[in-house]
Amino acid sequence: MLVVEDDPDLLEVIDATLRSRGFDVWPVANDLSAYQVLEQEGGSISVLIADVDIGPDTSGFDVAERARSLNPGIGVIYFTGRPLDSTKLTVADGVVCMKPFDLNRLADLVGALVAGERPGPSPLFG
Repeated sequence: MLVVEDDPDLLEVIDATLRSRGFDVWPVANDLSAYQVLEQEGGSISVLIADVDIGPDTSGFDVAERARSLNPGIGVIYFTGRPLDSTKLTVADGVVCMKPFDLNRLADLVGALVAGERPGPSPLFG
């Protein structure tokens, strides 16, 4: 799975948690690195975890759009510390996790997405 988070401490913790559960993880800190991984590994990535606010000119939504163009069935988890207008999300968009979130619950959700479950958009936890 691809994890896109601009906070290096949070990226490291998410990476360690998911790896401890046996997941293969590509942790990246920005959209350009995410696009490189997607171009190289796109079809093999089953889950994208992206911070909504990853840069001044881009967002996790942009990365998800690119990921879906390469793998339409990819599961997407967004996380953010800001309130989101839920009307901007559709069932196909993914699940929203409000920061701070429980890393074990995040790992459980990733496991469900890898297994093919698609829970739809919602504030998962906060």
